Amino acid sequence: LGETKKDDVYSTDHMSKWARKGKAPAGFEYLEPTLEALEQELRDKVNEGHEGKRRVESLWPVHQINWQRSRYVYDMYWRYGKISKEVYDYCIRNKLVDGPLMAKWRKPGYDRLCSTYVINPKNYNFGTVSICRVPKHALGEDQVVECPTTGCRGCATGSGPRNIFGNKYGQFLARVQIKREQKQEAQQRKKRKRDHEDEEADKADGADKADGADGGSVVGKERGPTIWGTPGDDAASDDDDDDGPMPQQEGEEA
Repeated sequence: LGETKKDDVYSTDHMSKWARKGKAPAGFEYLEPTLEALEQELRDKVNEGHEGKRRVESLWPVHQINWQRSRYVYDMYWRYGKISKEVYDYCIRNKLVDGPLMAKWRKPGYDRLCSTYVINPKNYNFGTVSICRVPKHALGEDQVVECPTTGCRGCATGSGPRNIFGNKYGQFLARVQIKREQKQEAQQRKKRKRDHEDEEADKADGADKADGADGGSVVGKERGPTIWGTPGDDAASDDDDDDGPMPQQEGEEA
């Protein structure tokens, strides 16, 4: 089995994300808070102690956060159309995301791939790939799937759990963000409707409506919410299929 070194994954060249070249295109600010939160999370995980963990486990967050932020940008472009191709390419060009991994997701059979490391035969004995790439039907009934390099529990297409890491780094953050935005928009619509009804009622009663009674706050607006879905948060549920083929975009490169 090939060995991943910490410096190979978390090198200065690859991970100095915010020393960007050139001005960010319009629309990048939509992604930036989540990307910055993930960058800080990665730094914290790299710097924390590894007592009680196997050596390979200390690298799992590096692979998993790399997957999560790449998937976040990927889904925001391909699935939800929230960012432009210019923003998407900017993220890849400045290594804010894993371009080679994202390119693999566009190819049949690789849409759930956890890392390009696990499909490189040079990293494994006998020229094979990681166990997480083996379809469920080809495994033993009670066989436990856990990639020793990434912690992936199964990323073969049509096989394995939707959350391939079984933790918060396996969540689809684009979906979490979109769901929260939709919830906030619905709450704001309700507030505007309620304010309008109150205003009409005040007019009918000849009463003056107090200006700024709510201090200009927005009902339901979250104060610094975590970027990850929380227990009971429908945005983090597994009901929707976020792993299926992405819609084709004009001018797409294979």
